[in-house]
Amino acid sequence: MLEGLVAWVLNNYLGKYVENLNTDQLSIALLSGEVELENLPLKKEALHHIGLPIEIKAGFIGKVRLQVPVRQIRTASWVIVIEQLYLVAGPISLDEFDSETEEQAILEYKLSRLDSLEARWRTDTERDPGYYATSYSSWVNYGTSLITNIIENLQLNIKDVHIRYEDSVTLPDDTGVALGVTIGALTAQSCDASWIPGSTSWNLTDASFKLMELDRLSIYWNHLKKDEFLGSLNLGDLAVYIYFSTSNSNN
Repeated sequence: MLEGLVAWVLNNYLGKYVENLNTDQLSIALLSGEVELENLPLKKEALHHIGLPIEIKAGFIGKVRLQVPVRQIRTASWVIVIEQLYLVAGPISLDEFDSETEEQAILEYKLSRLDSLEARWRTDTERDPGYYATSYSSWVNYGTSLITNIIENLQLNIKDVHIRYEDSVTLPDDTGVALGVTIGALTAQSCDASWIPGSTSWNLTDASFKLMELDRLSIYWNHLKKDEFLGSLNLGDLAVYIYFSTSNSNN
């Protein structure tokens, strides 16, 4: 059961963004209550769900660590730690444009919107006290409650983020623009109505409170020559370049 829950969390939150995510063999790592994945390349189409004609040119996640409260699965916080999220995006090249792929991306975007609307409808419907009694058996109710508590108490820690967009198409000459966002750390965790962090037990009649903390946010806009763009770098060179450029900017 625990392996299934961990696989669900990883696939649901990471599966559509990274390549080669294998959650089939988790039992050994889970004995310590911690799963760690390293050097996960981002999918080229990972941003298609936002509905814009952009794609990832290069990007990866250096480390993902999931900390599972093995003895308190239902009540304690599950913690996802993401380190070194480096991403370079850009407009979809007309030379590489594939109408079938684009139609599939549009379809997936529409389906994601429908899923969001359905989730909102279910939330509104389930506020009826008699809903579960008439629609679900008790074990389904328990399973839904378990997953709801996991999601509600999920704690997210992200460190060392660099998201960059490069446009080599708009300007007519051999120059382009690069704009980006860097974040030193971002945390999000559940809290009570007084903004005190901690695990909560949520039900459909309660408001959900989240406490977020952002550290070292910066934004830049550069006018560059096209040979200075990072989108064509391999992942190793990209990691070195961004790491040292970020370190120099923080000093």
